[in-house]
Amino acid sequence: MKRRAAMTALAVSTMVAGVLVGGAGSAAAAHQYTDRLVRGESLGPGEYITRWINDYSFYQLVMQRDGNLVEYKGDVIGDRQVCWAANTQYSGYYAIYQNDGNFVVYPQWSTRAVWSSNSQWGSGSTVDINGSGVVYVGTKPITGSC
Repeated sequence: MKRRAAMTALAVSTMVAGVLVGGAGSAAAAHQYTDRLVRGESLGPGEYITRWINDYSFYQLVMQRDGNLVEYKGDVIGDRQVCWAANTQYSGYYAIYQNDGNFVVYPQWSTRAVWSSNSQWGSGSTVDINGSGVVYVGTKPITGSC
């Protein structure tokens, strides 16, 4: 059990360092280590959700400080690869899982979305990542496996 706790602590510190070095910024406490969003929750600049695959590898959906919503596959060593991106850099500011079931990226000073999952009124109640790296908005997959 001590080994697992030590590996988890190492993984968390490496993951945060990887996010900082990778340009995504630091994560806010609200979504720092959770694995899903529920309707009404959002990711602001530098915030993310994480799905651990095992003690060493994870998937992460990050609302980067540059405005791009990006999914990464990473490990505790600090290696990361991009799995998917919304291509909203320099235009996005936050991603919100709206109460109508749509997951949307908005710019800071506008109510006009720059990206949408087009999942309004769909079934399901979370944005999460499965063990293969597929990001789901409710029951709708918005990415492929990674």
